[in-house]
Amino acid sequence: MNVSVAAVRSAERSVSSNAHRSELLSYSPRMDHKTRKLTNRCSGIAAVASFVAQPIPAADELIVVPIHYFLVTRMAKARGVKKRNLPWKSIKKIIWYGAGARLVFNFSLGLIPVFGAFSNSVTAIALTEYLAQWLDTFLEHPDQPPPDVTMASLKQIFQNAVKKKKSEPEATAS
Repeated sequence: MNVSVAAVRSAERSVSSNAHRSELLSYSPRMDHKTRKLTNRCSGIAAVASFVAQPIPAADELIVVPIHYFLVTRMAKARGVKKRNLPWKSIKKIIWYGAGARLVFNFSLGLIPVFGAFSNSVTAIALTEYLAQWLDTFLEHPDQPPPDVTMASLKQIFQNAVKKKKSEPEATAS
């Protein structure tokens, strides 16, 4: 699949309605087997690295950010898209806004001994999944790119991920 420069520019300028943004956040598109396997592997590595590095503030970001860039380049390579044809401005926003949002979110919960490490891992998984879904959507439909990411949308993703993980043990205990 060849992505045109016009499609990349369109993706970088893309600002959609809040309804479209919420569709992307709640919609979990079916990835092909190879992409799903890569995403799962990167999510797992990011989660373990975040859990282990949690006692040192921001240390996990030094590990997770390169994992995200690795994920992006591998997904592009798997789809036959050249790296220079990717919407790097939007990808950088997801990765770096995500790192900032995770840092703030994890500082607030990092003071709780076990829950801090747990929430750190959950936010790493949530950001990795979001990045993979966003890029997969872009690679599938470069003419209709997904909306740009904002700090508010990333904050919402992390809050939803932690709420979902907290409610899972309660649901199984009932």
